[in-house]
Order: sequence, then C-alpha cells, then structure tokens
Amino acid sequence: MDVGLVSYLLVLVAGVALTVAIGAILRRSGQAMLVEAYPEPRARGLVQLITVGFYLVAFGVLALISTVDVPVDGVVQTVVTKFGVVSLILGAVYGLTLVLLGRVRDARRRAALDEELSAAMRAARA
Repeated sequence: MDVGLVSYLLVLVAGVALTVAIGAILRRSGQAMLVEAYPEPRARGLVQLITVGFYLVAFGVLALISTVDVPVDGVVQTVVTKFGVVSLILGAVYGLTLVLLGRVRDARRRAALDEELSAAMRAARA
C-alpha cells in the first residue's frame, strides 16, 4: 500500500473520530447553555443548527488538510503534523461556537430582563 495513502487514511479516520466526539460534546454543552434562555424545543433546534455548522466547517477543514503535502520526514511525522493542525482548528472552531452560543443566550437574557422591567414600570404607573 502507498505510504501517502496510508497517511491520508490515518488523518481522515482520526480527524473524523475527533470531530464526531467534539460535535457530541458541543451539542450537550450548547443545549445546556441555551435551555437557560429558550424553551426546550427552540433550544434544541438552535443547537442542532449550530452543531451542523460546526460539522460542515470541521469536515471541510479536515478534507483540505488531509490532502496538503507537509514538508516533514516519514509517515508518522506527516500524520502527527496534520492531526495537530486539525486539532488546533477544531479547538478554535469549538471555542468560537461556544462564544456564539453564549452571545445568543446573553442576548435572550437581556431581552427577557428588559421585558420584565418594562412590565414592572407599566404596572407601577397604573
């Protein structure tokens, strides 16, 4: 079997496994964050949309990185280097996704507090 093909397949298999694991963690933690601000069906739907976006970006990056030639010696160094790049990018995408989820949650909380304050002000005037 060709050495290039072996490294290509190793990077893909390891990258897909890591991406699926991180996506599952993102779905659980994201839903926990959004349940605080949205009712259950809506929170689940938002998390599902965001998780699909995560998967699309992650698998796209994985596909691109798996085909790039890396200037290192040997199959092991090539696989480790590519997997390192994939891990760094997945970490960045995961972090950005959590920031996005936090902003959505915080915006919803602010809107709910504004509604409560407006209702209290109207009740106090009446």
